[in-house]
Amino acid sequence: MLAPLVSSEDERRIQGDAQRRIDGTERLVRQIDQRRLVDEQQQSLLTIQSFLTKAKEALTEKDMQRAMTLADKAYLLANELVRTLR
Repeated sequence: MLAPLVSSEDERRIQGDAQRRIDGTERLVRQIDQRRLVDEQQQSLLTIQSFLTKAKEALTEKDMQRAMTLADKAYLLANELVRTLR
């Protein structure tokens, strides 16, 4: 796979953004009382955790774009889930 050419400065910025998004998502997930989740919400949580795992793997592999995309998806889902539980 050919990675788009980004400068090391851009790569560091994207890596930082992705890491912050992952951290923010993990904070949201910690707010969720998993015992209160119905089946559909439980499935969402599993999807969020899967996206987070894959985002971290992508960071490790230096695939910053993929890490950011996955971290974003996880964050949006987690944010939505937290809102439905309020």
